[in-house]
Amino acid sequence: MATPIRMPALAQTSDELRLTAWLKTEGDQVAEGEPLFEAETDKAELEVEATTSGTLLRCLAGPGDEVSTGTVVAWIGDPGEDIPQASPAGPGKPGISAPAAVSPATPAERRPATPAARTLARERGIDLARLTGSGPGGRIERSDVLAAADAAGPTHADAGSTSVVPPHRRAIAARLSRAAAVPQFTVSRTVDARPALARAAGHDGVTLTHVLLQAVAAALRATPPVNRVWRDDGPRFLQLAHAHVGLAIAADDNLLVATIPEPDRLGLEELALTTRRAVAEGRRGRLAAAFAAPAAVTVSNLGMFGVDRFEAIVDPDQTAILAVGRVVQRPAVTEDGIAAVPQLDLALTADHRTVDGATAARFLAAVCAELES
Repeated sequence: MATPIRMPALAQTSDELRLTAWLKTEGDQVAEGEPLFEAETDKAELEVEATTSGTLLRCLAGPGDEVSTGTVVAWIGDPGEDIPQASPAGPGKPGISAPAAVSPATPAERRPATPAARTLARERGIDLARLTGSGPGGRIERSDVLAAADAAGPTHADAGSTSVVPPHRRAIAARLSRAAAVPQFTVSRTVDARPALARAAGHDGVTLTHVLLQAVAAALRATPPVNRVWRDDGPRFLQLAHAHVGLAIAADDNLLVATIPEPDRLGLEELALTTRRAVAEGRRGRLAAAFAAPAAVTVSNLGMFGVDRFEAIVDPDQTAILAVGRVVQRPAVTEDGIAAVPQLDLALTADHRTVDGATAARFLAAVCAELES
């Protein structure tokens, strides 16, 4: 019997996702767990994996379609197998009344390309059909589009004229404009960084950021009111079931947040591998679904840029953001007298609708206690 493939719940802010590309065509064999299509949320483009194995019998949505969470977008089964004429959606969701054939793809759509490469190609006016991909299986990477743009020569924008704001910058601007309407406040503390640095130094590839991620996750478990988010429908609080932690990632002219799943449940070296994968996928513009799960708190570390201290803006769909500066040697009173001690400035900015000052202070104290333990 044919199995329906539904649009998963990947976005935090909407029940609508945009299907951007199919990675398989009708008639192809598909293995369970294999990337099937790509979908775009308000934060990132994600690969959605097949939930069963078989033949891709019918695609019910095409690139560019807005699809509700739970709606059937495809059927997988045996070759020639009949599929239902109605495709029910999830509870409370509108369905697709009949299996509509997907419009034939253009040569560019047939070419395998990462979402970041397709986005950049649209911005630069590059025809993907003319490019040769350097990625696995000939997939066009962002670097291939950049090389083609360089070969095409300077644009009007290079001469100092105005240019259209690209979609990802418009998305960032929209989110920050929403964030500006949220009442926010900041609490800060300075922490002795010696124990955290020692913990990181004992493992290959582990940095202070990984220790921070674990400390924030542990503090979320100790302070449940921080591990919830405000929802305007109601309004209501959504208490998150897991202590996931967001990680702010800078990528060229883009900024995104990848969710690191329960970092305190991972060993430091395993956490380092997981984080590197999330950063690499984020910079390619293609996050796995696990890295797009809801998180109440994000860590933003600018210490590697020489920043001593800063305050960040809370994402409108989160509760707090922890801004981290660089480690600075400062004179401090120690058990051996006054000595230079590596210290770290932390600034926690919180959504005042969700938490008050005392709760934020307790959470930050829990983070500091984990770092200094």
